[in-house]
Amino acid sequence: MKKVTLTLVLIMVITTILSTNIFAVEIPLRVVVNGERISFPDAQPFIDENGRTQVPVRFVSEALGADVGWDGSTRTVTVEQGRNKISLVVGKSEYTVNSKKMEMDTSVIIVEDRTFVPIRFVSEALGADVDWNASIRTVYITTGGTVATPSPEGGNVKYYDGIAFNDVTDVDEYGRMTVEKSQEFLLKMANQLSFVKENGRYYIVGEYPEIPEEFEWSLGIGINLISGGRRSFAPGTRLPGFDIPREGSFKKDTTGLIDIDNVRGIHITIAVRNKEINSHLGILEIGYLMEGTFNDGTTKRANFIPESAKNQRIPYSDIFNFKKMFQW
Repeated sequence: MKKVTLTLVLIMVITTILSTNIFAVEIPLRVVVNGERISFPDAQPFIDENGRTQVPVRFVSEALGADVGWDGSTRTVTVEQGRNKISLVVGKSEYTVNSKKMEMDTSVIIVEDRTFVPIRFVSEALGADVDWNASIRTVYITTGGTVATPSPEGGNVKYYDGIAFNDVTDVDEYGRMTVEKSQEFLLKMANQLSFVKENGRYYIVGEYPEIPEEFEWSLGIGINLISGGRRSFAPGTRLPGFDIPREGSFKKDTTGLIDIDNVRGIHITIAVRNKEINSHLGILEIGYLMEGTFNDGTTKRANFIPESAKNQRIPYSDIFNFKKMFQW
């Protein structure tokens, strides 16, 4: 009997481990400069205890065109680019930019004999713009504006609502947007979609981010009813009153189409697909229940589902702003 019990326990543990690997894929921390993702072959960037992204100091010289110096006696890092000179001391929050004293909420760190610097403070001191997208754990650094720039990997980089897109490296052999780049656009769209109440009426409000002209948005909104059935809003639907645009911005009045007291939950799917082949590499799926729970006991969830592995989900529930989206 003990052997049987032990066997069952082992099976449950193994199943749990396998399920975790399949359904919870960790999103890697990325640094993107002027549309190009930076490769870190040895020491990897990380987020320190103060919530700041730390990167190997060598990154500064290579990606931002700066010269880096090190004074071991004072444990001081210097970063110079043209007329700009930054000095940072290991373990100190005070630093200088062109001899002017500044204060930051973190410091230079040495990890396993490698020197890491907080990339936001260094980049901004060199005149770059820095943006952090927590949903996809990506730091965007822009030094040359938003015009198209040549890429060393081929293609050209253009910015669409702040998202860099390389017309060669961000598409697959069939012209579909890559999984990684799709996630950026989909999360941007989700951040601009909401269900609001104004003057006693209920609206779906959305604004599609700009995307490359060879792609188009796919958006489906299903509202499940307590009484049974479903009301579906989508571009091009033939059901009168339930059509929504595929681009631009919209504000859909749903008051006469649904009874808010009869709503059990809302299900949303968003994709970016190639117009010519009508295909994509993954969808963002968002669910919110007002009545009842999902199988895992939760009432809300957000996952990216790659087309190539539909049983694999990249979870965003912990960082997704459900309160902003669902205001009904």
